[in-house]
Amino acid sequence: MNQKTKKVLIIINSFALVAALIWAYMKLDYEPVITSIGLITTLAGLLFSERKENKISIVEPLSIKNNPKIKNEITITNNIENQKETSITPKSSHSTKEDLEKRKNLTNVLFIDDDTKFKIITILNKVGWKTKIIKDVDNMDADPVLNSHILFVDIQGVGIKLGFKDQGLGLAHSLKKKYPDKKVIIYSTESTGDRFHEALRSVDSFLSKNAEPFEFQELIEQYSAEIKL
Repeated sequence: MNQKTKKVLIIINSFALVAALIWAYMKLDYEPVITSIGLITTLAGLLFSERKENKISIVEPLSIKNNPKIKNEITITNNIENQKETSITPKSSHSTKEDLEKRKNLTNVLFIDDDTKFKIITILNKVGWKTKIIKDVDNMDADPVLNSHILFVDIQGVGIKLGFKDQGLGLAHSLKKKYPDKKVIIYSTESTGDRFHEALRSVDSFLSKNAEPFEFQELIEQYSAEIKL
């Protein structure tokens, strides 16, 4: 109910109350008395509600306006809510896909494995990763090594040309030591071996040669995001 309508009702009820009181004085019956009481109750309710609305609409805004502490609390709360909305806004899948495709085009992945028919190479190339495989390394500065960002090194059958007695473990450790910015990962079909070899502590990761293709792909995606291309 708006203020104008309420004021009209107050005036009408006031006149009606006066008439009812006159009627009760002249007739001295219960009916005008009950009517008068009803009008008094209605009029009191209208006056009370108007006073309450005026108090809310005038006093509260003034108290907030004149109270710096309340103003600051409101500002801080609004800023926090805005920051929350910003921080939880997820990146669109479109931008994430574009970033991944960009990294696929810029990242060179090298496998050093005497089994040049290792099936994972074909799978990675099909999904867009630039992947090559060589049987062994006879020069630590060879182009395939220099041009690669991520190197997978098999433990068995490689590192022989450079005379590493621990074969792939020695080669992987030396590659990581010489090129700390490159990501070096060792893999093998063997479940046993020297668990205390320093290569296991120096390389970035290791996994089974029989691991699922998606495990190789996950490592490449992870490390490609960390490399400065």
